[in-house]
This record gives sequence, structure tokens and C-alpha cells, in this order.
Amino acid sequence: MASTSSSNPKVSGYSIYTRSRAKREKLNMDFKEVSVGRVDANKIVSRAVSKRQSLKKIRGREEKVVEVKTPGVESPHSDGEQKFEPEKAENTSEKDDVSMCFEPSTSSYIDVIERCGKEAVVELLQWLLKGPTEPEVFFAEKWEKQPFLIQRLNGDYYSGLYSIKEFEKAVNENDLHYDTEIDVVAYVDGERKTLKNDIRVLPSFLWGAFKEGYSIRMRNSQLYTKSLESLCSLLEEYFSSYVDANMYLTPADTQGFPPHYDDTDAFILQIEGKKLWKLYAPSEREMLARHSNPDLSETEIGEPCMEVELHPGDMLYFPRGYIHQAKAAPGIHSLHLNLSVSQLNTWGNFLQHALSNALNEAVEYDIEFRKSIPTDYLDYMGQVHSDTDSKERQDFQKKAFSLIEKAYEYVSLDYAADAHGIVFIHRAVPPFLTSPEKFCSVHWNGACIEDGRALVSQELNFNTKIRLIRKRAFKLVMDVNGTRLYYSLFNTKDRKQKEVDCIEVDPEDVPALIALFKAYPAYIKVKDLPHGNSAQLMACLQPLYDNGFLLTEERVPFDE
Repeated sequence: MASTSSSNPKVSGYSIYTRSRAKREKLNMDFKEVSVGRVDANKIVSRAVSKRQSLKKIRGREEKVVEVKTPGVESPHSDGEQKFEPEKAENTSEKDDVSMCFEPSTSSYIDVIERCGKEAVVELLQWLLKGPTEPEVFFAEKWEKQPFLIQRLNGDYYSGLYSIKEFEKAVNENDLHYDTEIDVVAYVDGERKTLKNDIRVLPSFLWGAFKEGYSIRMRNSQLYTKSLESLCSLLEEYFSSYVDANMYLTPADTQGFPPHYDDTDAFILQIEGKKLWKLYAPSEREMLARHSNPDLSETEIGEPCMEVELHPGDMLYFPRGYIHQAKAAPGIHSLHLNLSVSQLNTWGNFLQHALSNALNEAVEYDIEFRKSIPTDYLDYMGQVHSDTDSKERQDFQKKAFSLIEKAYEYVSLDYAADAHGIVFIHRAVPPFLTSPEKFCSVHWNGACIEDGRALVSQELNFNTKIRLIRKRAFKLVMDVNGTRLYYSLFNTKDRKQKEVDCIEVDPEDVPALIALFKAYPAYIKVKDLPHGNSAQLMACLQPLYDNGFLLTEERVPFDE
């Protein structure tokens, strides 16, 4: 069986905690290579444990739309300084979206996150994209196609999400370093200028640089702030892809970075102050760029297709590949967040798994792929021979294309989904759990000490309703080598874990786990899970609950 490419993460396997009455098993797992080939149902081997996070339904309060701005109208902001004219976007295939205005709302990010569940993932998107355009319409018509702007008459819209005070706290309480966590930059006279003070970030140097006109970028701000951690965790649940929150703090009337484009889609959230953004339509080759580009000069980028000044509460989306630059307004600093999504999560990345594995499988099972190529192939193949049409060259091409066609028969999209999913699990942030979720799982409800007595939650019973704690925190992979449950619950927040965690699943337990995946986010009674042996079913589920992989609908009481 062919293995995945060397870029895939190394796998580590663990035994899991079980109560004294349950059978303890050592799970012998140390896969140096992950093989996720075609599945022979008769050969599936498995023994499963998972960690997941669950969410409570969110009840948000809707804002009434009082006005929709059309191209060529003035900004809704009270100072009346900026004008948004999206019809100027002559280089785009479609017109850039119009600005949208809303009346202030008392709904906040805190309201959303405290009621999260899988349902909250949907409500979070509604909160992020709050406006006349529903999330379904945004993803159908704007996503990966063109910029999308929402302007709100609500400077407190992102209240509770982030602030300069949060950044200052992160700097004071953490050992941060330049080039990895912090960048201090300025864009002056067409050049990027970078400041460093040795390696470690000192607050006095940082704020001194800010006073002198340097911008500050904090990468992966979600590592240091709970609100951003929960935001990224929920968005990863939706996108099935990494989501990072980078912070940009810019002094008044200055610019930190030269024009450039990125390899991620950007959701820009204006938290404090004002910032003028200029976007430039990409070429066909740059659209949905796979890699970020070096700094560009003003002479290379042409005229902007969009110019807009963001105020607190505003949101600007643009796809990867769009050239952009931004400058803080005169007289006031700017603080914004860039939610970066969709890095290396394309059809191209997905099919790399499928095609690489297909070729490996073909070599494994078809002798034609293992035969030697002609000894004289260098005499008629290669770029220097591309203008010739000899019989030898024609025969070589015919043979090669016939093998390519045969290799197609070995393509498994399910293999590709498993391999790509494992890569996501490896880099995903651990799921963020709300208070209600912790209350109905061992994360708060497993055990405690009271008056010197140890209290432990009761064991599950056949009427207990359970579900996975978070669906995207797991990937169940089945192949001829067995069944393994990969999980992200114990990942490090900085995504630097060297191995991806997994456990083996007993073949008889597989149907019950599949039922949990398919039922999510609904709860299901233990007795309703498919299994041929009720005692073995409980021996599988209890360790899952005890290790924090399962959530119960009602809190499991403590033993007296």
C-alpha cells in the first residue's frame, strides 16, 4: 500500500485513560508513514477514541437594515469625508460590492461566543457578515471572486473582541520575538523599513518605535487572547482550514507595509481608528494566488479598483491575490485584525494527494509502470528536442500518455480527503469550549475535591445522550491497515506539534463512531448506537467520555 507524501505529518498513537473497571489496553501505534489507500471493508481494523468540542445554539438579535448604499454614494460615516465609488473598478470581472449601513446594535461578539455550538458556527458567520447579504449569498457570489465591503454605523460592533489593551497585555505577559511573533515596520518613500531590538521584544522599544511612526504587526494573535482563540476555532470548524488572526497597529497618517498580495483570503475587521485601503485588481495568474508575493512598487500596480476608509465596526473582505495597501487616517491611529483563511486548501492541494497516491498505487500493482524507460530517451526527449517529431519521440509520448491514462484508474478521492483532512487535523487549533460545553463534559465535570473528598462523575448509561465534542476536531480514517481516529484536542495553540495524534479503533466499534459523526450535532442515546455487544460498546464510549472526546446533553452527576 502506497504511503502519503513526505510532507504529511508524522503520526503518534496513544493509549487512553480508562476507569479501573474498564479493560486497559495499550494501543501500539507509531506510524512513520500514513497510508490511507482504498478500503477493503472486510479488512478494516479499528479501535477508536476521540476528542471533540460541542456548541450550544446561539440566539442573536437581528439588526434592522436602515439603508443600503449603492455605487457612487457617500460613506455612511458621520464625518462625511470619504466617498465610495465601486463602479470605478474597471479591471474587475464584476462590480465590487456596495457599502452597507446599519443602525447600532446591542448584540456583541460576547453574546455569540457564549452560546456557541455547531449552530454558533453559522451564527458567527451571520455576525461577521451582518447585513442585507446573507452568508449563503456571499459565498455564492463574492467568495474568491471580488472584494466585499460592509460599513456599519456601530463603532462598538467588535466590542469584547480585541483592543490595544489586549495587545499590551500580550506583550507584557509573553516572551515574544521579532520575525516570528512581532514585526515593526514602516513604509517610507517607497521602501519598507524594519526595526529590531536584538531578538526579544521589549515594551519600551516597541512603543518607542510606534511613537516614531512604525507600525506593529502581531502574528497569530489568537495565541494570546481567548476571544480570538474562540473566533479562530469556530471559523476553522466552518472552513475545515486553518484560520489565523493577525493584528496591525498603525500610527496616525502612516503606512506600515508596501503594496503586496497574500496567499490567504482576508477578512479585515476595523477595531479602532480609521484606515484608508486601496485594492488593485489582480491578473488572471495572480487571482487566488498560491504564494504571497514580494513587495511591489507604486509603478507596478496601476490604478486601484477600490478605495475605502474603514471605521470601527466595518469589515472588508478580499480574495487572495488582490494587491492591497493601507494607511492610517490623519490624526488618529488604526487597529485592525486580519482573519486569514484558505491557505493551501485548494483543489490543487487536494488533488496532489489523489494523483500522488494514484501513481504510487499504479507502480505497486501494475508491472508496466515498473519497466525501464528506453536507454536512449535523452536523444529525443527534453526541451531541446521539443521541435522534433521523430518516430522515437512519438512512440515515447504514446507510451507515457497511455500509462497516465492507466494511472487515472487508481485515483481515490476518498484517499485524498483523508490525507488532506489529516493535514488539517495536524495544524488545527484545539477546539475552544464554552462554559456550557465544559459543564457537560469532563473538562469541568470529570472530578473535583470537596471537603477533602474526591468526587468523580458517574459512568455513562444506556440512556445517556452523547455527541462528539466538535466534529472537525476528528477525522476517522479507514484503510487496509485498520481504522484510526485522528484528533486535534491536544494540539498546541501555535500549531508547532511535531506529530498528529490518533488512536486505533476496534472493528466492532466503528459503526458506533460513524453513527456519532453522522448524527452530529444532534445527541444520540447510547442504546441507539449500532453495536453487537452492549458491554463492549460501553467499554469503548466510557474512555472517550473520560478523556474529553464526548459531550452529554445533560450534566452527568457525581457519585455520592
